[in-house]
Amino acid sequence: MLEYDDARSGSFDALRDVPDDKTVVLGLITTKSPRLETLEALKRRVDEAARFMPLERLAISPQCGFSTSIVGNRISIEDEKRKLGILAEAAEAIWG
Repeated sequence: MLEYDDARSGSFDALRDVPDDKTVVLGLITTKSPRLETLEALKRRVDEAARFMPLERLAISPQCGFSTSIVGNRISIEDEKRKLGILAEAAEAIWG
């Protein structure tokens, strides 16, 4: 599992070194803010990652849990539901 939810995460170049028997879960959905990712942006990021390893060895998820510290993040349950909804929609669109 690798966090790729912001520019600080860098490029997908490191994926070229992942052993052939491994799957990489891309943490593309941020849990740090209520900003909702778009379906097109998620598909574009997965396409970028697929340049470095086969699509069938990629998966997507939130970048971390929705409560990553003792005080949690400023994100509502409704925001979390929307983020999980777009995640499921993206997975269906990308992998069927």
